[in-house]
Amino acid sequence: MKIKHVLVLLIIIAINIQAQKKEEILAKVGDKVITAEEFKFRYEFTPQINRKNSDNGKMKSKEELLYTLIAENLYALEAEKLGYDTTLAMQMNYIPMEKMHVRDALYLREIKNKVKTDDKKITEGLWLANHKRFVDYLYTQSKDAIDSAYSELQKSNNFDSTAALLKNVEYVKEPYEVTFGKMFKEPEQAIFNLELNEYTAPQESPEGWYIFRLLSEMPVIYKTVDQKMSLVRKTVEDRYEDSVYNDFWGSFFKDQKVTTNGSLFWYFAERMQKLVEEVKTKNKIDDNVKIDISSDEFIKYKNSLSTDSLSQVFIRFEKNPLTFNDFLNEFIFEGFTAISTDFNTIMTQLNNRVKRQIELELLARYGYKLGLESLDDVKNSTEIWKKNYLATLYRKDLVLNTKLSDSELTNYLKQKGDSVFVETKVNIIEVLTDSLDIIKQALAIADNEDELRKFAIAHTKRNEIKNNNGEFGFFSTSEFGEIGKIAGTMEVGDVYGPLQIDGSYSVFKLIGKENLTLDENSKKNIDDLKLDVLYNKAVDKLENKAVDLAEKYGVAINEDLLNSLQLNNLQMLVYRYMGFGGRTLAFPYSSPFFKWKEKWEQKKKDLL
Repeated sequence: MKIKHVLVLLIIIAINIQAQKKEEILAKVGDKVITAEEFKFRYEFTPQINRKNSDNGKMKSKEELLYTLIAENLYALEAEKLGYDTTLAMQMNYIPMEKMHVRDALYLREIKNKVKTDDKKITEGLWLANHKRFVDYLYTQSKDAIDSAYSELQKSNNFDSTAALLKNVEYVKEPYEVTFGKMFKEPEQAIFNLELNEYTAPQESPEGWYIFRLLSEMPVIYKTVDQKMSLVRKTVEDRYEDSVYNDFWGSFFKDQKVTTNGSLFWYFAERMQKLVEEVKTKNKIDDNVKIDISSDEFIKYKNSLSTDSLSQVFIRFEKNPLTFNDFLNEFIFEGFTAISTDFNTIMTQLNNRVKRQIELELLARYGYKLGLESLDDVKNSTEIWKKNYLATLYRKDLVLNTKLSDSELTNYLKQKGDSVFVETKVNIIEVLTDSLDIIKQALAIADNEDELRKFAIAHTKRNEIKNNNGEFGFFSTSEFGEIGKIAGTMEVGDVYGPLQIDGSYSVFKLIGKENLTLDENSKKNIDDLKLDVLYNKAVDKLENKAVDLAEKYGVAINEDLLNSLQLNNLQMLVYRYMGFGGRTLAFPYSSPFFKWKEKWEQKKKDLL
């Protein structure tokens, strides 16, 4: 039963990465710095499951992450110099991220900072928290039905017999436990004011309408006094925060008037329905199962729209109206999950999204008007994401521009000799998803192969995995990019992840590994070798570029500080819930990339 919902996502984790004057700098990369605090957070909040907890293992993992972050900073510096910060890809990723942080700062300024401790409410709460109540209830989504039910109950002396005969309402007899802070304030207060066998007037909730009857009550046992006080204080402060939020929301949007282009909305809805149907068919999604539209699928959809439509004004703000193209760029950032292929259902979903996007845009614009983007906390947090985005785009272009000539393949085969025709094949169970919640659950059960297999069948995006008992089947380590390469370095039973792949996340467990001798004359084997050589060439290119950029921009590391840092291998994903809605990883995830260090150190020796 969903009696309580979250009206607005609050900041559950507040991470202050503001650079203080005395904060220690772990590394300098050109004019950028990696602080000890940032490093600590990125180590602990972006896990790699194969980290070792021994002293040597911890030191090795610290170095690996540091050189991964240094490379990220180097690529970002070069990308910015080349103008990557003005590209469409940055507009689709970084700008919505920055707006989210600006809104978060606005929430802190207008709501969170105005929350006060009400001693009287805390005293009342401590008294109410002494007992828990058990209720049964009537439920319906119709106000008329609940009013009619309430009227019938008032005429009767027997709640049970009358409730059983009522039409258009659900009578739930199983006792529901109510404790202080579990429900919204109004229905909770109504229940706490009841005597045994009394019932409330109709109580409204986001899901519908309820009438509660008090069946019994009993004392609540707390482990400590502090536990009870913490619960009551948090509940009182959360409710005060909800009150401040509602006042702000009502006041802020009271006189706001924004219209949209109706014909463009219908065009949007019609094309989206076709996309949803295509994705459902392509991915063989069962009826009554949600249909996730990936960012790649949505970008293809956007590129199929007419240029004339994309350039039209879609949301008519008084100043700086948004074009259809502008709207879609931010729509992609939040993603879309259809609950049905029905046109009216999709249209309703999109209408709600448009309304929500207008609200978020107005809030962000107000935040920019107040200059909140210039706050140190906002600047430092968004700068980390900006560097990650820039580095990702730059690396992607380097890889895409890597080509393999026939002579390079011939030379490689001569150099390796017969050993090149010994192939390592691996088999993994994998969960690939856009959802951080799914990844978190996968990590929690990763040690149990049977549970992970069942979970993969239920949740992975790859249909071929769903239909193959949750596993890939044996494949060459030259296939599937980083997944194949990483799996080739693992031992059976090892788990790796999360690995970021084109906007999704992968967690996988190695369940099989074998070496095979290949047929030298097989075209398929030669093609696989080409992919393997091309991959190695791309990695080599990335490593060499990192070395060149380290020389170009300069890198300085505080080795003593690195050695002294005490870090915890938490092996957990941590989310940051933003004010006014939105959620992101506490810090961006960076795929391990540290082997360039060896080339850099060797080059420095050669120059001596």
